[in-house]
Amino acid sequence: MPSFARTLSEIPPSPLVTVDRLLRSGAHTEPVPLQQGKTVFEPCARPTTWERAEFGIAAHEHAPPAGVPALRSAFADAASRRRGTPVDPGQVLVTSGATHAIAVTLHAILGPGDEVLILSPQWLFATGLVWAAGGTPREVPVFLELSEDPGFDFIAAIERAVGPRTRAIYFNNPNNPTGFRLDERALGALVELAARHDLWLIADNAYENYDFSDGGFLDTAAVPGAAERTFSVHSCSKTYAMPGARVGHLISPPGAEEILTKWSLHTLYSVSTAAQYTAFRALATPADELARRRAAAERAWRLADAALEIPHTRVTGGLYTFLDLSRYGDGAEFVRRCAEAGVGLAPGRVFGAHCDGWARLCFTAAPEEVVTDAIGRINKIYWEGGRDR
Repeated sequence: MPSFARTLSEIPPSPLVTVDRLLRSGAHTEPVPLQQGKTVFEPCARPTTWERAEFGIAAHEHAPPAGVPALRSAFADAASRRRGTPVDPGQVLVTSGATHAIAVTLHAILGPGDEVLILSPQWLFATGLVWAAGGTPREVPVFLELSEDPGFDFIAAIERAVGPRTRAIYFNNPNNPTGFRLDERALGALVELAARHDLWLIADNAYENYDFSDGGFLDTAAVPGAAERTFSVHSCSKTYAMPGARVGHLISPPGAEEILTKWSLHTLYSVSTAAQYTAFRALATPADELARRRAAAERAWRLADAALEIPHTRVTGGLYTFLDLSRYGDGAEFVRRCAEAGVGLAPGRVFGAHCDGWARLCFTAAPEEVVTDAIGRINKIYWEGGRDR
């Protein structure tokens, strides 16, 4: 048979598959999948029918490649309020989730062999998306160091990693999996570094509604000097609890609209019209309802923090904490034993090459009492393992 051009052999099979299989094969009627990045919240909108005049397009019609104009305008209005400066609807590309938004960006900016610095630990698909776009990912460990010491000079660490082929810096904020939040000062320093080296910034804002700080979420593009070099990635999956809709959007620097739309056109054509209408309705969710969900997520973190007897990162945003399993070596045995006990954890290695000995726990993936009970089980396994060593 003919050969394949590229097989993404750089990307190992996901250990999450093994965790899921153990959970499903165990003698547990209701396993607790804390390895998954989800919430117990109901979706803010569900698929429904509509009249053409309401959305400017009928359900059976395919949407324009850049997205339905009414939805692009709604996303632009939301971004304008968030940033405090106008965002033109033409800068908005409706995408099939954040994954598609990042992929389109990478294809647009990378040439073969170009490097992307990935602030690590990172969202588990970030490095694979860079490989798939023909680039080379280079992880820069910063978030565990910042979690341990907020004074850690992460800018110096990034600067040391910049090379002649570096084109962009990817980061998500608040961070998945550590729960660390880069504040305004840190983001300002990051923008200055990008300007010094003429780099793009890819700001993954998937957890923007779950920033627990007093000041709330700060859009990187709102930092002075950032908008001209920042691709802002947004997702309906977390903010509106609609992962199945597969709708996100990308806000690009001025002048990048045409090339991004071309890449989206030639990889997807357009996002499902019905899914776009569902996102359009979700954008009407009252601010106090989104605030209630944020408060519930923060409460879930406080309960998890109080219950955990395992060293873990302190959370200022997002839906996760990272467990320090260094007493278990690479942590794989601990994750396996927890799965056999009916509790799923995500192995640290999927979040970075330097993350063996860690595991991610999602504290919003089940009702509070279920999460608390599951934490009790993993605490027991943790201390039992200590007695064996």
